[in-house]
Amino acid sequence: MSPRYFLSIVLSILLVLLDLKAFGDESSPSSPSSEEGAGFCTRGDCPQGSAVSGEEGTSERRRGHGQPFGSHRQTAGDVAVLPYMISPEDFHQHFVSKHRPLLFKGGAKHWPAYTLWDDDYLKQHFDTEQDGNHNLVKELHPDMKKDVILPTCLRCEEMYSQSFTTRLHTGNGEAGSKLHIDTQESLFAVLRGSQTVLLVSPLHSNDVYADEATVLGVSPVDVDSVDMEKYPRVADVQYQKTALEGGDLLYVPQMWWRQVRADPGSQQALVIRWSSKPANKQTLEHNKQEQEQTPLSQELKTAGKPERKYSYGQWLAAYELWVQNVSSSSPRLTCSHQNSPMSLYSFETMKEDLEEFNGPDYWDGERCVFDSENPKCPCFYDPCLEDDATPPCVRYILDYCLDYEDRGCVIELPQLLNKLYKPDFEKLAQIKSGYVP
Repeated sequence: MSPRYFLSIVLSILLVLLDLKAFGDESSPSSPSSEEGAGFCTRGDCPQGSAVSGEEGTSERRRGHGQPFGSHRQTAGDVAVLPYMISPEDFHQHFVSKHRPLLFKGGAKHWPAYTLWDDDYLKQHFDTEQDGNHNLVKELHPDMKKDVILPTCLRCEEMYSQSFTTRLHTGNGEAGSKLHIDTQESLFAVLRGSQTVLLVSPLHSNDVYADEATVLGVSPVDVDSVDMEKYPRVADVQYQKTALEGGDLLYVPQMWWRQVRADPGSQQALVIRWSSKPANKQTLEHNKQEQEQTPLSQELKTAGKPERKYSYGQWLAAYELWVQNVSSSSPRLTCSHQNSPMSLYSFETMKEDLEEFNGPDYWDGERCVFDSENPKCPCFYDPCLEDDATPPCVRYILDYCLDYEDRGCVIELPQLLNKLYKPDFEKLAQIKSGYVP
């Protein structure tokens, strides 16, 4: 991420923070660390976590000490799971605009990449191979994109006009990432292996010690062996956990902390990223009465000011609060390019269209819906060869179907009789039949 891009993100979040009039009590005295010119907070003077009240030494707050991240408490809930794909309008409205993680179970199994991309294939076609037990991350080669199907939930010009970036992650053996954020929205597709992902809301940014990181956006907490004495606020962190298998697609909202743990064996994952923005201040003002009734608006008022003027963790939390507070006001995508008229498509709607769709020999050979091995079937009756809807043909089919249990009778008769009136049906029963038992 370039310094200019990072600076633009930080400045935009700062503007959001300054717009939150309800964020903290303006009459509360400022702390000594918030005086003009103070820099990013360091150890010992960072904002406190959500539930820290002098309990750092208790046994409860030491739970998970020396163990992997997530051992300190049970999960806060499961990531939503869908066994099917959804439209971009619904995806954006119900998940992206609300920063709600979502797992599409098997959502990438129909990709050619899921079938083709074994280690030999990647090495032969794209000079991509594993490097021992190390993870490799590289931009997706342009020729590789033909093997990746753009998920339906992203097929909207209001999303892809922002442009997508794609990266391939490969590795062998057990591997895991640090607890980190991505400033873009992400769809994480597992093509080989299985992985476990832990997700943490930006509201807990101070609890994962965001301001103490050497690299902003990467928590300094050792996720393999958490030091609860050094980082006691980790005890307050709520998280969601989900297991990914080959072919699964996971949506991770921007600014959310995530930690990925790969199981033993060959691993291969593809990440699609794009940019999005929450609803604006004007939208929030138009829906002020509705927003005042939401629990999150109360959380805004009681969250309190950061103890430092410049706190990266507090900015991340403020951004998430803004997103959640205006999510119900986010406009629905229009996806106008999907609104194509029927005139652009072909439909079998008229009798004269049959030859175009089925060819001139519709009743011949395999195209006949009746049992063509039966010499008495309507496929060989001359009036039916000319027009199957004429009374002689329909009468023949009626008599034939009384003698034979033919699948064609179930298919054709309801269609042929559908537009007849009762008198027409009675006349049909009285005409001479060409059928000979």
